[in-house]
Amino acid sequence: MAVEPLAAVITLLAVLLAYVNGFHDASNAVSTTITTRALRERTALGMAALLNLFGALLGIGLVTISSTWAFERMGLGHITAGVDTPGPVLLWIILAGVLVTILWDLITWWMGMPSSSWHALFAGVGGASLVLGWDADWPTIARSSLLPTAFAPLLGAAAAYATMQLISRMLTSDRLRSGHLRFAQTVSAGLVATAHGLQDALIPMAVIVAVATTSPMPGAVLASAPYTVAVAIALGTLMGGHRIIRTLGSRLTDLTTPQGFSAEAATATLMGLVSLGMGLPVSSSHSIAAGIMGAGLARGPRALRLPVVRRILAVWLATPFACFGMGLIIARLAQTSIGI
Repeated sequence: MAVEPLAAVITLLAVLLAYVNGFHDASNAVSTTITTRALRERTALGMAALLNLFGALLGIGLVTISSTWAFERMGLGHITAGVDTPGPVLLWIILAGVLVTILWDLITWWMGMPSSSWHALFAGVGGASLVLGWDADWPTIARSSLLPTAFAPLLGAAAAYATMQLISRMLTSDRLRSGHLRFAQTVSAGLVATAHGLQDALIPMAVIVAVATTSPMPGAVLASAPYTVAVAIALGTLMGGHRIIRTLGSRLTDLTTPQGFSAEAATATLMGLVSLGMGLPVSSSHSIAAGIMGAGLARGPRALRLPVVRRILAVWLATPFACFGMGLIIARLAQTSIGI
């Protein structure tokens, strides 16, 4: 079975997106353990890569893979409501969303700023849909991006703050020792890595399934897609996005072992409750950054470097607008040059 060239390109880009996502988000799991020296850098990245691989396979295995699921995950759920959408138009919308997500991950990595791949994808798809005469599923996009953006960082920061306060009291009363915390931090970092793979592997997987629905591809490609995506995320994680690791690990605050554990425990708990319990994509980048802020704030407002905090928040606010504009531009270029 021959695969349409555009469909083949998007499928390859989806695998590239998985790699870039792992590279960009490696810091989510290991920045705190590296900074506090709970683990050596290569050991931490290797552990995160393996657990991202496991989490990706687990996450894909837990969902019911279907065209309905794929389109809903991309903010295009209304396509399954019986509306006839021309295949080429849909493929270009998907292509724009994938390109925007890859570009935004690379831009924010170069800036050393944590950002959400999910939010970039939703915004890119929305911008491209508008140009190509197709309204995106705005209610789904709002529910899946705006709500987690508004509330997840606040919950993560509050949970990390409370955990840090509790740990400080336990350390003061000698009921907890630093050695215990270093071990606990290794475990919590592993949970964050697993949660990241479990959730973010669904982005490239949804893209591949959506493309296969629009332009049929060989069964062997679909059958191997979960393993290809999982390996790509793991390899990206192994390379490590060192710029963001430095931002979260040392520039945001002078991170200590109790802070690192508090931030990671809050992130893993939040992602598990919201993403698994509510089915909403929670950004691990937002969650760990907010957790580090909350844990730092527990030591006092001066423990946080406010210029870095402001830059991180500015990137989060800019993500939907910038990616919407990028999706719009890519779709407009395709429209004028190819005539879709």
